[in-house]
Amino acid sequence: MILITGVSGLLGANLLFAAEGHGYEVTGVYRQHAMHFPAAETVRADLTRPDAASDLLQSRKPEWVIHCAAATDVDWCEDHPKDALKTNVDATRRLAVAARSIGARFVYISTDAVFDGKGGPYGEGDPSRPVNVYGETKAEGERATRAELPQSLIVRTNIYGWSVQESKPSLAEWVLGQLETGSRVPGFQDVIFTPILVNDFGDILLELLDRGLEGIYHVAGSEALTKYRFAQRVAARFGYPEDAVLPATLGGSKLRAPRPRSTPLRTDLVRKLLGRDLPDVSMGLMRFKQLRDEGYLDKLKACRGG
Repeated sequence: MILITGVSGLLGANLLFAAEGHGYEVTGVYRQHAMHFPAAETVRADLTRPDAASDLLQSRKPEWVIHCAAATDVDWCEDHPKDALKTNVDATRRLAVAARSIGARFVYISTDAVFDGKGGPYGEGDPSRPVNVYGETKAEGERATRAELPQSLIVRTNIYGWSVQESKPSLAEWVLGQLETGSRVPGFQDVIFTPILVNDFGDILLELLDRGLEGIYHVAGSEALTKYRFAQRVAARFGYPEDAVLPATLGGSKLRAPRPRSTPLRTDLVRKLLGRDLPDVSMGLMRFKQLRDEGYLDKLKACRGG
């Protein structure tokens, strides 16, 4: 059985559906927003409580723990560093300890934000030098994971996709939402990344689990581009004019926390393991639109409980 934390979030919810589709028995864990999936058990747990991780894993006895739950709002983390530390580091450490105590394999989902954005593309062995509290806590979460469970799997990424919570849209959803209301969309010309559709990420992650891998791996899109260009590609895929996206710069934004400017991830290790290239932006956005056209977003929203 796979236990997935953070199933009320973008990654956790989509990963749960992917795991079900691959035939796994799954238990999903949420903290505040109740979730009810058709073929999976869900349980509420506040993993920031000292005994929560141990109690949860001792009662469920999963073979795998995939830790998706995190405080991911970069500005919120900057304003609430102690709370970000509790969620992204302390809870991660306790969950890794609990996994070790029952002999479960542990997967920690990390981010390209552990890098400073001054170099790149970044490989798995490059030193992490985060520029904000969010990145610092995720990097510290990686270190805590390795310290408590050296044979764990750590996967860095940068995802987009359909979110179960409307209040927390992914970048692609936010762009589309602005376009649908007739608004112009600012896109950073000075921020470069390698985005991957969350559904593609989930499929690849499950392949890595099947291989019993440990260590650090990057799972990201095969194409590095600016957020400005990414927003244009979203617009084009959904039939909107690309000039509805306006060039903007990170320096001219009102974002409170500093952001790394260039964090493309090298995926050579995973590509060699899988024997194929990872999806590019065109492939990801094609599937992104296809999922909506097929009613996948409605399927996600139907899982929100009271």
